[in-house]
Amino acid sequence: MAIVALRTVIIYAVLVAAMRVMGKRQLGDLNPSELVVTLLVADMAAVAMEDTGAPLFGGLIPIAVLVSLELLLSGAMLKSPLAERLMGGRSVWLIVNGELDRKAMKKLRLTVDDVLSALRQQGVFNLQDVQYAVAETGGQISLSLQPTARPVTPADLHLTPPDDDTPFLVVSDGKPLPLGLSLSGHDVQWLHRVLREERCAPEEVFLLTADRGGRTHLIRKGETVSDVL
Repeated sequence: MAIVALRTVIIYAVLVAAMRVMGKRQLGDLNPSELVVTLLVADMAAVAMEDTGAPLFGGLIPIAVLVSLELLLSGAMLKSPLAERLMGGRSVWLIVNGELDRKAMKKLRLTVDDVLSALRQQGVFNLQDVQYAVAETGGQISLSLQPTARPVTPADLHLTPPDDDTPFLVVSDGKPLPLGLSLSGHDVQWLHRVLREERCAPEEVFLLTADRGGRTHLIRKGETVSDVL
């Protein structure tokens, strides 16, 4: 049992590292080659964990080869449009100027119900409201609504809304976050000044948010959101 547990821990660490190297695509965004590699790596990892009679290193070699192959193919797809088209395919226009392209649907083996279901998942229940729809290489369907069906925006009314001053998390569980400070336009010195004014040490902070206007929201450890509202 100890050997199986150790092999599992090692393979788990290797797979996490492999996924980090391959990138952060969600499963629905995988192209065919990435999906094949993911499935094969999962199968090989299961065999390597369960077959305690085989050397662990021998089970890691195929995983390393597949990950390396995927990295090479990804590099080729970045440099060559032909390789990208062969490995990842092309986006297909399903609706053009409000008209369904039946040839494109037949090519992708999609029925009208399939297309309507994809539109409903994006909150569109009337096919006539769609101006363009594209089947992306990852399987999703992107769409653009007809001008008369689009929500009204400030630009349509010739308005310029004020900046919403998005708050960024600058302290989480007592730890300052450099990225949040940078995005909010502040630095560590500003953070120390704010905490002194609040009479709060960094390790006492549960969370602290700030926007570019300098507005902050502080929650101390042990407090609830309702306590500070």
